[in-house]
Amino acid sequence: MESDYQDLLAKPKFCKTRMLFLVAGLYNFGIAAFFLLKHPLGEAFSLTHLAVALLFVFGILLCNLAINPVRYKRLIPYAILRNLAYCGLAGWYWYKGQLPMLWMAPGIADLVLLVLFCGIWVRLFWEEDD
Repeated sequence: MESDYQDLLAKPKFCKTRMLFLVAGLYNFGIAAFFLLKHPLGEAFSLTHLAVALLFVFGILLCNLAINPVRYKRLIPYAILRNLAYCGLAGWYWYKGQLPMLWMAPGIADLVLLVLFCGIWVRLFWEEDD
């Protein structure tokens, strides 16, 4: 069974898929580091620190997907939901005119990742389960 995974992962489309998940995981770590630099851990609790912790968790999830997207394909909906959550919130506050431009770039990046993750999820569940 392990050799089946290795054969699938050697295909060029899976190399691109793995690279996408790796880049997305590093992107989550980068955003978390940015938040930590902007709001360092201190004595007071902040919801920003909760968001940082969640970004680290999703960074780990995405890096695991990069290792073997076929084996961990059941985790892809969680990555989709994380991107959907941020895009939904950013879109709502943009619509109301309350989204600072600083948060627009991650919203656009997450929207692109959301579309790509949905395409990968559909491909892995409906085309690769032969």
